[in-house]
Amino acid sequence: MVDHRELFEDVTADLARAGFDTDRGPSGLRIDQGPQGVLIGWPPSDGDAAEPPPAEGIRTAVTGAVATVLRESGYLVTAAGPDELLVTADPARAAAQDARAARAAQGAQDAQDADGREPAGVPEQWWG
Repeated sequence: MVDHRELFEDVTADLARAGFDTDRGPSGLRIDQGPQGVLIGWPPSDGDAAEPPPAEGIRTAVTGAVATVLRESGYLVTAAGPDELLVTADPARAAAQDARAARAAQGAQDAQDADGREPAGVPEQWWG
């Protein structure tokens, strides 16, 4: 299985910022790594569970809201089964994040250079 740990952490953080309960527990929403990306859905109903699973209409509504939040955050979201989603990284989103990181690094370097010191990595020039 491919390790999607970073994607899993990003998806979980984005859902938490949107107000979803992402902790394992009474909410019932399950977020796991799958072979192609992150799977979000509902655990199978357990007859011995202290809390009954949410009704089908609630599961459908929450699943739809999760899909909307993640699509607006720039992920690719597809149905992976009834009330289950497969979330993958959008290559364009990843490229945009890489470009932002490069601009931020360049901005930090420019700020360091602006304080009057010679930029790092510039060779000395010797005149004869």
